[in-house]
Amino acid sequence: MRVNPRKRDTVTKRKSLWPFEQLNSLRQRIIQRAGRLIRPNGKITLSMNANKTVENELLHYLNAFEQAA
Repeated sequence: MRVNPRKRDTVTKRKSLWPFEQLNSLRQRIIQRAGRLIRPNGKITLSMNANKTVENELLHYLNAFEQAA
């Protein structure tokens, strides 16, 4: 709920205010990504393919979690 904005205002016929995703969908989009842990200059770094859409989505979630903390 902190990551995505509300999709509508309150009305008498109550639908959810936020679009909910199944946990399986989130796991596949965030956790189950192909990547490799590498250690350039002694610092552990996650290396992934260059996909701008995936990068934007991950940064969106990370920024929302930082603001929530």
